[in-house]
Amino acid sequence: MRLFIAVFPPAHVQRVAHEATAPLRASDEKVSWVRPENLHFTMRFLGECDAEARPHAEDALRITARAHTRFGAALGGFGAFPAAKRARVLWLGLLQGAEAMRLMSETLEQALRRKGFEPADETFEPHLTVGRVRTAGDWTGRLLDAPSPEARFQIDTLALVQSALGPGGARYEVLSTAELK
Repeated sequence: MRLFIAVFPPAHVQRVAHEATAPLRASDEKVSWVRPENLHFTMRFLGECDAEARPHAEDALRITARAHTRFGAALGGFGAFPAAKRARVLWLGLLQGAEAMRLMSETLEQALRRKGFEPADETFEPHLTVGRVRTAGDWTGRLLDAPSPEARFQIDTLALVQSALGPGGARYEVLSTAELK
């Protein structure tokens, strides 16, 4: 199983985020755009896991949810990894809620480590991936010119998700959820 732990924004926020990419999608660049229903904040990618790992991941999910209260968030502007000049991943950040999400990520990381998972490969930075650039290029001007979407929402649920890669893109199945207190 290919697993990750995520926060899915409400459907209306996913739509707003997707609509905000319209000026970017008008580009001739080859980009795999994320479908609106797949837009999420990856709290921790777990990778390929055997069936025995699932209950440990669910325990870490519940431990993290019990340790954090619901909080407000607001979408921010566009950015790119590793950088706008060499963009491979296009994303939307947060104007509000980023610090609370970072703290939740730290709790999740500690819980996963106690459950036997290897440390994360990268430092967590809250972002909503909107597209994957097939050939790295300079997106600086386009990202600066794209209007920031306006969407406020509540972060109240963590989800353990199974990802299946296929020709039409990734398919996600939420295996379990945990409500923040």
